[in-house]
Amino acid sequence: MSSNFNRRQVVGSLAATGAMAGLGKFDLAFAAGNLVITIYGGRYEKFWNEQLLPTFRQKTGTQTVLDIGIGSTFMTKLRAADRNNPPYSFLMVNEIIGTVLRAEGYFEPWPADKVPNLKNVHPKANLDNANQGVTVMFSPIGIAYRSDLVKTPPKSWKDLWNNPEFKNKIGLYEIANTAGYNFLLMTSKIYGKGPFDFDAGFSQVEKLKPFPQAALAGAMAVLLTRGEIVAGPLDISETLSMQKKGVPVAWAAPSEGMFMFDQTFSLLKNAPNKDAACAFLDYMLSEEVQAKLAQEFQAVPSNKNVKLPPEVAAEQPMTVNELDKIVAFDWAEANKLRDGATERWNRLTR
Repeated sequence: MSSNFNRRQVVGSLAATGAMAGLGKFDLAFAAGNLVITIYGGRYEKFWNEQLLPTFRQKTGTQTVLDIGIGSTFMTKLRAADRNNPPYSFLMVNEIIGTVLRAEGYFEPWPADKVPNLKNVHPKANLDNANQGVTVMFSPIGIAYRSDLVKTPPKSWKDLWNNPEFKNKIGLYEIANTAGYNFLLMTSKIYGKGPFDFDAGFSQVEKLKPFPQAALAGAMAVLLTRGEIVAGPLDISETLSMQKKGVPVAWAAPSEGMFMFDQTFSLLKNAPNKDAACAFLDYMLSEEVQAKLAQEFQAVPSNKNVKLPPEVAAEQPMTVNELDKIVAFDWAEANKLRDGATERWNRLTR
């Protein structure tokens, strides 16, 4: 196994699994027999540790180790490792990264007989209809806007250009953020011949200048909270978080469709602990956990059988039966074009 964990990750993971006893040095030798789970820091790490993993360990007897990071660091570790001895059993990453690794031959199908809940997922969650990857969380991104500063609520992405109330008051993500690139693809699709008609897309983006750029959703929320902008792309979870803090902000699902932050699980070839990985995916797709994810992250469930509590359902902008409203782009092609699009975006917004 790879030894690319830092001390905080190891200590935090061991504390969570109760595996501190007898550890003589900080490497990953202790992880043999445990399930290594890739996860983001902050809110995700806390929720996994406090709400998800204790029940999973109790139900299955599987001990878990967290590797805290982001998709690009997980990909780097995987590429640096021996393909016959990967550091992970599975990856949870955005599909923009999953697509790259899938094309490089890192993944294999999830065995349906070991993941019974696969039969309950929405077709859009089953990538390529071959179980090569399964989307466990859909976080739709629409338009967040200041309800006290906007008289005519947006109904379309085109309203960012057509509504005079928004002129010079729009915020966008940096192109390095997946949401920023998604916005360019969506704009190109709406105004051009398809999502990769970047001439049309950049022509429209230029018409929104000047605009501040946010590196993360939290930064976009700050711009809205301060009133520096009155509208911008944002996921429903961040919008609801602002509302609970008393910020007069609302959220609209554009008529052309939404893009998303997705969390896709993919099984690695030659992986250790495949049975434990299958058990974890089945657990994550269970009605119980899908409801918890919806409540904490306002994620649209992948499991078609999930019944959300009324108070949670009331906050959801869409249901599992409406997942087709989310536009999924061809990330294999998008990744080929991203460097050029990034350079062009940076020149345009310089």
